Amino acid sequence: MTVNAISVGLPTGVAGWKLLQNKSVSDFKAFTKDPILQRDLAYLRDTLPTKATAKDLLADRRLQEMVLKAYGLDSQVGMNALMQKVLESNPSDSNSVAARMTDAKYKKLAAALNYGGLTVPEIPAVPSTATLQVEGIRSGQSFTSFSGTFGGIKVSNLALENVGNRIDLAATLQAAFRKADGKNSDISVTALGGKLIFSDAKGRGEAVDFSFVADPESTARASLASNTKGSTVVAQQGGAKVGDASTVEQIVSLYTQARFEESLGETSETLRKAIYAKRTLPGITSWYSIIADRNLAGVVQEVLGLPDSFGRLDVDQQKAMFERRMSLSDFQDSAKLGKLLDRYVAKSSTAEAQAMASSTGVASLMQPVAWGGDAFTGASASALLGIIYQ
Repeated sequence: MTVNAISVGLPTGVAGWKLLQNKSVSDFKAFTKDPILQRDLAYLRDTLPTKATAKDLLADRRLQEMVLKAYGLDSQVGMNALMQKVLESNPSDSNSVAARMTDAKYKKLAAALNYGGLTVPEIPAVPSTATLQVEGIRSGQSFTSFSGTFGGIKVSNLALENVGNRIDLAATLQAAFRKADGKNSDISVTALGGKLIFSDAKGRGEAVDFSFVADPESTARASLASNTKGSTVVAQQGGAKVGDASTVEQIVSLYTQARFEESLGETSETLRKAIYAKRTLPGITSWYSIIADRNLAGVVQEVLGLPDSFGRLDVDQQKAMFERRMSLSDFQDSAKLGKLLDRYVAKSSTAEAQAMASSTGVASLMQPVAWGGDAFTGASASALLGIIYQ
């Protein structure tokens, strides 16, 4: 899928960074109303709920690209064998493929879609039933009216003067309950010998306050012989969440944010990385997750004044160096993180401006680092667990 950048109209450098601090994606109307973005979001909303399995999702290349972009895993597009194992991971299993990946984004994706989560099958409804013993009803000897509730559906003052047998009585009661139930056919009333059998397929509740009114001279009588409450259906628990509206909207939001950051990068990679880091770093719990994501690693390296060659060191050496220089808890402190990113933007923007001033620099800036890291190639390869072919 070819993605066209959408202009967000921000200046570069510190000025642009300051403006971003008080704005959200929704504030950039030209971006949010872009027809290409809106078509993508509509496709995501319409299509994701139809993908019952991880294989189905991955078979739809357009959808795969959008979902992986939402979770910062663009570099894994097309790596279907790996991503199927990730998506089919049980999020609660610490030994699953997703959980054993160094980059926490894999586990977040697996947990969000939950294709591999434990599933408790649906428990069908147990119908509610009631048996009514009816005696003495015949032509000229009938009830005048009926009121009562069955399966949670109430019927009041139903006229019965012209109903002279049990079959017609059953049909009249059934028609009244179904009309009161929004013309649904879950409630049935049938005549069986001297009895009327009430049943609600949805198991919504027993007979309540049944009252048959008859003239004093009438021989028609009705009494409740049995009454069973039943139970409603218990929906399936667990399993894929692609049908949940909240899950779909979460991915829509993440994808929109990723596209916004991508558009920032068309003007300034510095702003792109800074806003990405501001969003992502507070949730980081391991230095290995930063090392595996070259964009986050680049931000931290720049702030700490580490050279580009630092990324070629063994990951354990990188982790040890990071730990000596700062604490992961700094990323959860909004004030400390803000100062860190201010420093990054100030330093990186200077270098970016210098690069833009030279023709060779301009060409290099048009080839940004693959977002979300460099997958199984380059410096972060050793930061990912070699588990796929074990």
